[in-house]
Amino acid sequence: MTSKTERFTDQDTAAIRTLTETHLRAVLDHDPDAFLSTCADDIALLPPEEPALQGREACRAYLEKFPTPTKFTNEFDDVEGEGDLAFSRGRASAEFEDGNTTFKWVAIHRRQSDGSWKMVRDIWNN
Repeated sequence: MTSKTERFTDQDTAAIRTLTETHLRAVLDHDPDAFLSTCADDIALLPPEEPALQGREACRAYLEKFPTPTKFTNEFDDVEGEGDLAFSRGRASAEFEDGNTTFKWVAIHRRQSDGSWKMVRDIWNN
């Protein structure tokens, strides 16, 4: 891992944007394995009006029951970081068979020992 004072680069921003797009594509494809590939082992999901979910197996169980959207769009507001930690923030909308929803989200990412980024916290609400 890098020093906590290492500069957050444009490459880091691009890597986190790509990671997030992979994460969102997995939601649209209803693919828990692809979703979890973007996550660290200690992932925690904090969905609206639900208890927090800690760890891959709890998250997998939630994702397997999550309804599949027919359309999903995402906009980034921020991607910032320093050293081995970063956050991204944005807005999204999803279309489901029973209606549409818009929400805002924040994700926290941690650089892994191989230099890649993984999501460690995923928070969203309507």
